[in-house]
Amino acid sequence: MYQACRDLLELYERAKAAGMINRDFFNDLQDEIACELRLMEVEETEVERVSKRIEEIYRQLHPADHLRTIPGIGQRTAQVFLAIIGDPHRFRNQSAFANWTGVVPGARQSADTEGKGLRMTKAGPSMMKRALYQAGDIARRYDPQLADLYYREMVHHGKTHLQAMGAVMSHLGARILTVLREGRPYELRDSQDKPISKREAIELIQSQFKVPEETRQARRHRKSNVGRLASRGTREAAKAPQSRHTSTSPVIVYLAEDKQSIGELMA
Repeated sequence: MYQACRDLLELYERAKAAGMINRDFFNDLQDEIACELRLMEVEETEVERVSKRIEEIYRQLHPADHLRTIPGIGQRTAQVFLAIIGDPHRFRNQSAFANWTGVVPGARQSADTEGKGLRMTKAGPSMMKRALYQAGDIARRYDPQLADLYYREMVHHGKTHLQAMGAVMSHLGARILTVLREGRPYELRDSQDKPISKREAIELIQSQFKVPEETRQARRHRKSNVGRLASRGTREAAKAPQSRHTSTSPVIVYLAEDKQSIGELMA
């Protein structure tokens, strides 16, 4: 509110300096604001109508609504998953489904080497990946198994948040496919695969699978260092004498590929 008032005051001062302030100024401004508000009301009404229709179609196609029993999947993300996946039985197994979503590490092979731990592939529907990320970031706070997975990736395997979220997205996708194929609600379980209540799940996550803040800071710090090293290496390579057949340094390529962002996960 304070910033809005400052902006309004600045607008008034500029209009006054330009000689625009007269008896009709505020009437014209009020009419313009009223017009914008009417347009907003029309848009909101139309959005509400479309949202209701989408929900009606969702209920017709998935009357049991088992998708929303999975933690992290709400009204909108459930509709997205159902619309994009369609018939869950068209996938022969979980691996085929994961390859279709694109939530798998990229592959790089040559005659005698094989790259592992690469960034996520760019295959699969971008909307599916975006919904998996949004739902997974919530699900890991309420599902002990996903929380355990995220914790191990961050604390024990040295992964960044986005890298750990890639694993969470993959496991969440497997849960979605299972719920749709088997037609049953999702059941929370602990790390020993025993059923657990929502309250017990939250208590377990808070006591055993909460990533320390210093670990998060260390991962962020490491990632920023990698980015600086990659930029510096690229600049130095550009300044160095170049021959017509000179290739890019393998070290620089590796550092550049180690940089990740949310855009790479969603692309």
